[in-house]
Amino acid sequence: MTMSDLKDYLRKVAAATETTLQEILPGETDYPGSIHQLMRYSIFAGGKRIRPSLLMASFEACGGTFGDQGALKAGAALEMFHTFSLIHDDLPCMDDDDFRRGRPTAHKAFNEALAVLGGDALCIAAFEVLGSLGNIALITEIASALGTNGMLGGQVVDIESEGKTVDRETVEYIHRSKTAALIRASVRMGAIIAGASTEAIEKLSNYGNYIGLAFQVVDDILDEESTTEQLGKDAGSDRERGKATFPAVCGMEESKRYARELTESAWKEIGFLGPKGDLLHQLAEFIITRIS
Repeated sequence: MTMSDLKDYLRKVAAATETTLQEILPGETDYPGSIHQLMRYSIFAGGKRIRPSLLMASFEACGGTFGDQGALKAGAALEMFHTFSLIHDDLPCMDDDDFRRGRPTAHKAFNEALAVLGGDALCIAAFEVLGSLGNIALITEIASALGTNGMLGGQVVDIESEGKTVDRETVEYIHRSKTAALIRASVRMGAIIAGASTEAIEKLSNYGNYIGLAFQVVDDILDEESTTEQLGKDAGSDRERGKATFPAVCGMEESKRYARELTESAWKEIGFLGPKGDLLHQLAEFIITRIS
């Protein structure tokens, strides 16, 4: 599989995910319209739909067939969880960002109170979608990824570390919890839906951990090296707020080396899949090529 093939796959998953989201989200005119407008404004703001793509690639690698409605709905739910986290992450009480994906953040386009409620609404609606699939393991998986041992815990330590001198271990904890946990869950959920073995899920979990951490290390690097126009969000904001990032703690060259090392470790974990793991291999490559 070439990188061109992967980009075609990403577009295919994105299109299928957006069709599913259109079907399951409330309409903009459904009362009360303002919150539904915010939900749709945020979730249809663009993005490559990496998490649904990871879920679908894992699902297919473990024997599933593209287009399965359960996998598509789970992927749409993942995107709802991810968007909820972005809305809240951008709030004035958190990162106070003005732009996301090239346009005003939810609290700027609407207002802060509605952004809080809109993020909550997406999270709750996503659990409702997963509940409709009748697979309790999926709900347990995502709840663990989002809770205080996952994304929320990482966000707490991220906030508490601002402006402080922290060590590499703290930065790794933040990134593994805040970013990698949801990416790992995406990979695991695809395997769970496909009925994969415990051994396969464990190896895919390791793959998810590696690429999830690599993803955030790359994001840290891009925040330093890219413009606001390139990123679609405020560039250089991590440094301005004194965020705990890999470049700040380890330097730029070590950060780039570590991102590549994590990607190579991820590839090793999915070697057991053979050709069936090509999509997952290319997705890991796609993450690292953003800084190549």
